[in-house]
Amino acid sequence: MLIVILFASLPLPACSTPSSFGVERQELRVRLDPEHQLLTGETLLQLSGEPAVALSLTLNPAAEIDRVAVAGQPAHFRRTGDLLVVELPERSPAPQVTVSYHCRFADRAPAHPVATEDPTYGVSGTISPQGTYLGSDAEWYPVPPVRPGRRTLTLIAPAGTEAISAGRRIARTTAAGVTSSTWEEEHPVETLALSAGPYRIEERQLGSLPLYTYFLADDAPLADSYLAASARYLAEDDRRFGTYPFEKFAVVENFFPTGYGFPSYTLIGGTVIRLPFIIDTSLPHEIAHNWWGNGVLVDYRRGNWSEGLVTYLADYHQEERQSPRAARGYRFRILADYASLVGPGADFPLRQFVSRSDPASRSIGYGKGAMLFHMIRRRIGNKAFEAALREVFRDKCFQRASWDDFTRAFSRAAGEELTPFVAQWLDRPGGPRLSFAGVTRQRRGVEWEVRGTVRQEGTPYAVPLTIRLTAGGESYDRTLQLASAATPFAFRVPAAPERLLLDPEVDLFRLLAADELPATVNRLKGSRALTVVVATGYEAYEPLLRLLLRSLGREDAVLVREGALSTAALANRDLLLCGIPRAAGLLPVLPAEVKAAPAGFTVDGVRYAAPGDALFVAGNRLRSSERVAALFLPRSLAAAEACALKITHYGRYSLLVFSAGENRRKETVPPVAGAGTVVF
Repeated sequence: MLIVILFASLPLPACSTPSSFGVERQELRVRLDPEHQLLTGETLLQLSGEPAVALSLTLNPAAEIDRVAVAGQPAHFRRTGDLLVVELPERSPAPQVTVSYHCRFADRAPAHPVATEDPTYGVSGTISPQGTYLGSDAEWYPVPPVRPGRRTLTLIAPAGTEAISAGRRIARTTAAGVTSSTWEEEHPVETLALSAGPYRIEERQLGSLPLYTYFLADDAPLADSYLAASARYLAEDDRRFGTYPFEKFAVVENFFPTGYGFPSYTLIGGTVIRLPFIIDTSLPHEIAHNWWGNGVLVDYRRGNWSEGLVTYLADYHQEERQSPRAARGYRFRILADYASLVGPGADFPLRQFVSRSDPASRSIGYGKGAMLFHMIRRRIGNKAFEAALREVFRDKCFQRASWDDFTRAFSRAAGEELTPFVAQWLDRPGGPRLSFAGVTRQRRGVEWEVRGTVRQEGTPYAVPLTIRLTAGGESYDRTLQLASAATPFAFRVPAAPERLLLDPEVDLFRLLAADELPATVNRLKGSRALTVVVATGYEAYEPLLRLLLRSLGREDAVLVREGALSTAALANRDLLLCGIPRAAGLLPVLPAEVKAAPAGFTVDGVRYAAPGDALFVAGNRLRSSERVAALFLPRSLAAAEACALKITHYGRYSLLVFSAGENRRKETVPPVAGAGTVVF
């Protein structure tokens, strides 16, 4: 399963009440027993500062305590759930506390996962011969109430099992049937995660920075390409944002599909690592999180800015480097995804975004967040934008930052107060819904005059808006300052007007009307009125269709066989057709290059009739621009099984062609017109 452009941003432990009490260092020693799913651990905490009567630690409630000592002497302790409270002796300002324990971790990792917006797949901690993953939320070691000043972790496992965590690798040995490695952090920033497995390790240097890949044997040949790409992205981001804040960078393969970014390494599932485009999509995204989210920490109480920022600085940046057209297309997809996926009752202000839990929250936190940074950059200029980012990184590295910290930095760099502009995007759900009204054209001697109004629905936003008039093959732009429900405009041009466009370069976050949206997979994912029609002869596909619906997040869809079909019941419904039904009028409005029949299909004159071929194409329902119909036409059950669970990952596309499960063609078919276009 694909998990792309995903980053699991797990909340950090709450900071303690400010005082001089602290943890000078924490030393961890952990032994893994994959055959028995067992972890045996010991931690030493060197306390500092003012005396305390007790030390409260967080530890998995299933862990069994073997020994607790203070200054080498047995100590009293008590447990409540995941809270371990160690009593400290009086008049001992800086004792050493030692905790020995053991715990089994046996969360079931998915063997055949269906795509989900939960990147953990319900796995917090699991130890097995296949691989070990202990997340930062698994409570697999005693976590103190404040971050330690220094932290070291020694990982011991059977020979051939290599382990990795945050920090610099300062030792690694294999002897007497045991493999051991030690990792040291100069700046501990969050609760530790660790991974282990039968890894093949490759490494190289980027200056003084060690780079690693920890890949399983089948994917070890990919190491060179990942190391080269990592070096390239790290060097670029170092120039853009400031000096890389951690001791290493590693790409680590997980044995089930994840896309995590942890301080100094990223953990990506093997099925994802093998995809050729991941090096240019997910990898730069995860690398950027080392500055934004892991370097500068997120103040989750005030909203998560990091996903929107990293989406803009990494994913969008790759498109922008390719071409202005690609960048515009990416911005349009953000708007289209939002309109398709954020249905009634699912919207909320961007400032309330913490982490993604469904397609709607992802569209808000990642998509709308990215567009806000784009609008700020457009307003203040690239030089001021990047200067503000470098300032935030310099001043807030290893500290928590909020949206307000970024707003203040952008305001200083721009020399203007941006709080009112930014606040309307952070504190209001949705966005402006814009349209043309009362547009007229009239000849004025040798010139033509076009007049009209841009209307806003609801409470107006104060935003700049570009509109473009094409006439005689030339383009004429006007920038309007919107602040009310209706803003008039006028053009005078030397040739007959042809077309009027609203926000032609898609630089403004706004809510697209239904007739501005392409029919895509995401339209189905966002549908709240979806019916699946199983054509005669395709009844055996029903269990697979239910899995497809689950992957689309539409388990609530109605599934009916063609023989039980009531045409009236399909009114005002979106449709997913499996096979070509006999009933007229159900097929989508197909692109001109697509011809579909029960015996096979043709795309741009290429005939697909092999047993492994499959077509997925979405379009508007006949005589309805607001309802979508999609045709799923596999040439065999095997062809359907090979591609069905992949379709959800092509959310932005209208047309997909698969052969033996491999995607051969993907396209987005744009709408002809809409509320943002006037054709004269």
